[in-house]
Amino acid sequence: MKATPDQAERLHRFAHDLRNRLAGIQQVLLQVREAPSDDPSELLVFAEQQYFKALRATEELLDELGVDRGIGRLNTASIDLSRIVQDELEALAHRFERKQQRLVVELPERLLIQGDPQGIAQIVAALLSNASKFSAEGAAVRISLQAKEDMAILTMADEGIGLDDEDLKQVFTRYAWLKGRPTAGEAQGRSTLSRAVQWANAHGGQLEAASGGPGLGSTFTLRLPIGLAH
Repeated sequence: MKATPDQAERLHRFAHDLRNRLAGIQQVLLQVREAPSDDPSELLVFAEQQYFKALRATEELLDELGVDRGIGRLNTASIDLSRIVQDELEALAHRFERKQQRLVVELPERLLIQGDPQGIAQIVAALLSNASKFSAEGAAVRISLQAKEDMAILTMADEGIGLDDEDLKQVFTRYAWLKGRPTAGEAQGRSTLSRAVQWANAHGGQLEAASGGPGLGSTFTLRLPIGLAH
């Protein structure tokens, strides 16, 4: 199918922008290779920024062209949300141990909901990974789960770098370049949080972020209906 004139113009501008981003990354690689003894940190941050801007531009183009990137059909079943949180904590324990971060966990013995096991696990893993990545060594991460009326509420509060108002607005935007940096050289990308929002919405739930500002940590709250969403 041939592109419309508007689509062709958009694709042309996108290709031009992408070439510029890639050229910037190439220049960084050349400079790092030619001067390996210099501190490359600023150059590497610039390259990473160009990489994320290229990915973000790709996402915006796909949105404009109406390309569906949803999660597909849910495979719902009765699942124990407490068990899923425990399993993901075990799977990601090495991250918290490496940074000597303290986990304060309050889970009911059992909390059954109707949901897609894989999707719910992806949400929990994304939130745990984000909390560890943006918290310093020795910081505490508090995880609580409770049932309130017909909702299961999972809260993850960290003592990390926090988010200013601008970053808070973009924290769930796929490949957005945020000012806050991981605390131990981890990758910047927060694309998994964008996917987590999709999973939460597909279940008829919500995923929200709050922060008192830079240096004041962040709190992510997941709300899921206990019954099957229609």
